[in-house]
Amino acid sequence: MITRIKIPQAFENMEEATIGKWLKNEDDAIQNGDALCELITEKTTFDLPAEDLPAAGVLRRLVIAEKSIVPVGTIIALVGDLMDELPDVAFENAALLEKRQASESTPVAMPDISITPRTVGSTPAAGSRVRATPAARRVAKERGLSLEEIAAALPAKVLTEEDVLGFNAAL
Repeated sequence: MITRIKIPQAFENMEEATIGKWLKNEDDAIQNGDALCELITEKTTFDLPAEDLPAAGVLRRLVIAEKSIVPVGTIIALVGDLMDELPDVAFENAALLEKRQASESTPVAMPDISITPRTVGSTPAAGSRVRATPAARRVAKERGLSLEEIAAALPAKVLTEEDVLGFNAAL
């Protein structure tokens, strides 16, 4: 039996998360409690454990790539026996994304991760909050960089430490 691993709602107002790094590879043995990947949210970064598996299994497919921002409930991996037929979960994930986009005033899009220099007047609207990981905030502060400028270059993205370092290198 194939088990779908989904992005959990780790706290009340969590809407999405970034897959930081996969800690397991396809065809690795998986048991309940094994850390599968690093999840990055607005509030924290944590390892996502495999939970509610009917039995130990094999990580059959990584559905979502590293550095992808996905909404809560997205199927990110499939775990099961080697003989189990893998379901096509692209339709389920697309339906979830479509439902989320319909409930928002602006559509969610996968951002381009390339960093471009800031143009005049491209900072976020006054009063808007820049979404960044704690590590990104720390590095920006250490280097004297403005998170608002970096966010203007990477709209609709939770800024990571790598984004800040890349922006600093582009200057």
